[in-house]
Amino acid sequence: MEEVASLIINGKTDDLDASISTMEHDVTKERLQELAALESSILDAIPQAIVGLHNRRIIFANNAIKGTFGWSREELIGKSVTIFYRNARESKEIARYFYSTLKRQRTFVNEFPCRRKDGKDILCRMRAARIGDELKERRIVITYEDITEKKRAQEELERSREQLRNLSTYLQSVREKESTRIAREIHDELGQSLTALQMDVAWLGDQLPPELTHLKEKTQRMVRLADATIESVHRIIAELRPILLDDLGLTAAIEWQAKEFQSRSGIECYVYIDCTDSSIDKDLATALFRIFQGVLTNVARHAAATAVWVRLVQKEDELRLEVIDNGKGITVKQAEDPRSFGIIGIRERANLWGGSVQIAGVQNRGTTINVTIPLRKGAS
Repeated sequence: MEEVASLIINGKTDDLDASISTMEHDVTKERLQELAALESSILDAIPQAIVGLHNRRIIFANNAIKGTFGWSREELIGKSVTIFYRNARESKEIARYFYSTLKRQRTFVNEFPCRRKDGKDILCRMRAARIGDELKERRIVITYEDITEKKRAQEELERSREQLRNLSTYLQSVREKESTRIAREIHDELGQSLTALQMDVAWLGDQLPPELTHLKEKTQRMVRLADATIESVHRIIAELRPILLDDLGLTAAIEWQAKEFQSRSGIECYVYIDCTDSSIDKDLATALFRIFQGVLTNVARHAAATAVWVRLVQKEDELRLEVIDNGKGITVKQAEDPRSFGIIGIRERANLWGGSVQIAGVQNRGTTINVTIPLRKGAS
């Protein structure tokens, strides 16, 4: 500034213009350096690796590139971006995908296999964006996030879930087989013995002389008790494993269960069925029947309903079970409550068959439960 003042005092205007021009150049250069330093500090504050490309060559990178790929940014400047990929074929495929996608849209996100400087393969989530409205100079900014461990953890979690589903399927299958065995044994052993006892007591009562009224009354009470016990045995057998399900199929079992539910609860139950048992796998029929039982149990316990409408239909390659009640209506909170074990059981049984469960309620207007389960391929 002193130099400029001296030139003004001495009237050396030509030298003054040259000096001002030099100062403007220095100020502009200094400003650009400050901006460059600011941009660099911003990039370095981002935890993901970032590179800028011009015609597939790296023109800038942030410090995080070191942690992700093992190279310093000084090593990468001027190098081809293919240095990050495993081989030439993959590099070409990724580059082709990059540029064809960025011609159509300004940004995209995808996952690609990459390779570090030490030769270790990693999986990166890459976010790419073109610089400018067009891709004429192929200027691109790419963010790389190493998701190898995250992906491995997700896959491990999915494997664990799959194992738990398989275990649940196995345990349910074992339980159903054991229930069937016990039901058959109760029917064949206890049921027959009780029937024989009932017949013997009835015969004994008939043989007693009329004047032994107190003994005849006693035998009649014994006959009534035997009848009630036989009914209890039939109910226990049905709860363990409805014989109708094995002998006559799902449709008959659904109709029987609806009648039993109406008889026990006093809730009117209307059933519409449009499917053929021949198209339903035996284990699937068991699962759907247990789902139906679970739904009716929830209605009896929580809905305060007076009527239930049931529809079981087959639509192309899937089964749809719909149960509607006119009760107080389930809330979203209740439907998603982790302590609602009845609903959890219904969903789990459906999930094991690749199905889905939708639950919707309207206050004081009832609840609708829709269960959709795909039929296995090849079923007819």
